[in-house]
Amino acid sequence: MSTLNVELAEGQLRDLERFAAARKLPVSGIVRDYVEYLLAGGQPVGPPADDEHNSRQLAVIAQRGGSFAWLDDEPDLYSSEDGEPV
Repeated sequence: MSTLNVELAEGQLRDLERFAAARKLPVSGIVRDYVEYLLAGGQPVGPPADDEHNSRQLAVIAQRGGSFAWLDDEPDLYSSEDGEPV
């Protein structure tokens, strides 16, 4: 088995350790899994590009697309006590 040494910034290592701990895996296991993913043909994953849409832009796109238009005419909510609209 081969060994690879990689230099990371202090913050990157801390974030990677936190990520691995949340998944109850060693950092080496996270890196190994990612390498296997890439070698199996997976697309590299990186930080979002500056030109990617933020959440506000995505909300505007969804609103203009009409996928949620049915919410404009949603039914009244009824009280469980008297069956009347709230």
